[in-house]
Amino acid sequence: MLNLNKYPTNCFSPAYQQIVCSLRADINDTEVNGRSPLQVLEGTEKLIKEELVRCVWFGQHIKKDKLYTDDGSRLEVLSPGWWNSEGGPDFKHAEILLEGKGLVKGNVEVHVFASDWMRHRHDKQNTYDSVCLHVVMWNDHEERHITNSKGELILQLTLSEYLDAEIDEIVDIIDVESYIKGKKVSPGYCKTAIEERKIDEQWIGRFLDYSGDERILQKAKRYGRWTERSTFEQTLYEAVMESLGYKNNKKPFLTLAAHVPLNTMQCIIPDDVSVREKKRYLQSLLFNMAGLFPSPEKHDTHDEETSAYIKSIEHAWKRIRIEAGKIPLSKKEWSYAGIRPANFPERRIAAISNILSECMPAGIFRRLLSAFQKGKNGEADRGSVRSVINDILSIFLEAEDDYWSYHYTIGGKKLGRVQKLLGRERASVILINVIVPLMLVYARKQNDVELEKLLHAVYGTCKPLPATSVIKFMNNRIFGRPKVSAGIVNSVRRQQGLYQIFKDFCENNTISCNKCAFYLFITKTGGSK
Repeated sequence: MLNLNKYPTNCFSPAYQQIVCSLRADINDTEVNGRSPLQVLEGTEKLIKEELVRCVWFGQHIKKDKLYTDDGSRLEVLSPGWWNSEGGPDFKHAEILLEGKGLVKGNVEVHVFASDWMRHRHDKQNTYDSVCLHVVMWNDHEERHITNSKGELILQLTLSEYLDAEIDEIVDIIDVESYIKGKKVSPGYCKTAIEERKIDEQWIGRFLDYSGDERILQKAKRYGRWTERSTFEQTLYEAVMESLGYKNNKKPFLTLAAHVPLNTMQCIIPDDVSVREKKRYLQSLLFNMAGLFPSPEKHDTHDEETSAYIKSIEHAWKRIRIEAGKIPLSKKEWSYAGIRPANFPERRIAAISNILSECMPAGIFRRLLSAFQKGKNGEADRGSVRSVINDILSIFLEAEDDYWSYHYTIGGKKLGRVQKLLGRERASVILINVIVPLMLVYARKQNDVELEKLLHAVYGTCKPLPATSVIKFMNNRIFGRPKVSAGIVNSVRRQQGLYQIFKDFCENNTISCNKCAFYLFITKTGGSK
């Protein structure tokens, strides 16, 4: 009998993954094709779903200029097609350029494995005769083509050979919230099982804790790979930059961090200037390399304060532009759609410039280590842990600028009062999604058990963030209502647990409730204490 109590509670445990693996035989989709739609990607323990592969294809998260079909034909994607939410092929009206054939139009069918085509019996269904390309994540047989009901050969493209990033990174790019917006939520089997078996809140909370740990462990694996090619300081900088970009600007912020690494800053920014001047140098460097600084011909109409600010940035840029080296990004790479002015990329760049300046020369990572070291040396009570949390958040919340704290845009109307460059919610997101998992990587590399325990305490103590559409969706699915008892989802850790269960099971329409590990665990343990 599986038992929640056998897993440790004071450090990050792989309990969730062990539970899922122990139940894998029950998750297998034997009615459809004899294979589970949840597949573990070798080396990552990531559950891969057909829905994810569709998103990879539709979002074209691939090296588009180096594509070849499995039979070796050069391929260029003009259009991935229209997403089809009804029966038949996954994408309609796709357009591709194929070596030797020119423009090819037709539908596209997507699977996790190449063998799924026959398992789903598409080779016998004339509905799929219009398919011109079979897109799969992995080719698990030796065939380079598949055939339709007429016996005609259909080209095949294996995405795993052409991904433009690690699969874990691509998973993070997929916007799960937009996927479920407007989706009607019906309570799942888990809700019925909880009520019938009278599962108490403490038991549910423990499971959410373990699934929340899994989410941090997955993020730690990602950042662990980053630290293999870079320092912890640079990894933290890149990860924070990515987080500042929200969903629309993650990529340009990450590219900017690669264009302007910390060692470049250290070489370019003068040591013998004030912190205020360092802020201007960093803003000048990042604004210009981001392609976001306004061109000179637009300066004439600015007010006196803005003109003085622009001149200070231009003066700094003249001194460092040659050393900057790389070609700047283009403004068209940045998105402003759906973003409040307070969160525009320019203000985020101003924020990171101020944070980096204040933490020079030691760096943000060392500053964070110092905060955690104080926590390790103190009493491990809830008040001490909250003190550590506040100390870390203050690094981001206290960022201020004599220009950007009063402006949303360059030359925009001056605000009547100070507006924080980073709000508490964004700072908390950085703490949970970046700092905790990266520090966990460091703690385990240093074999620092006390640091890991403190990180775990910080994670479990952080108050819940405002409920997102995913959280509301999961509350409805599991508990039958959008708001639940404060005794259940009472921490960020448990909120993250809801995200993990959603991504592994609820996000995919092809997985029915009776194959979900959470539901199966309830029925197998009966909520045993």
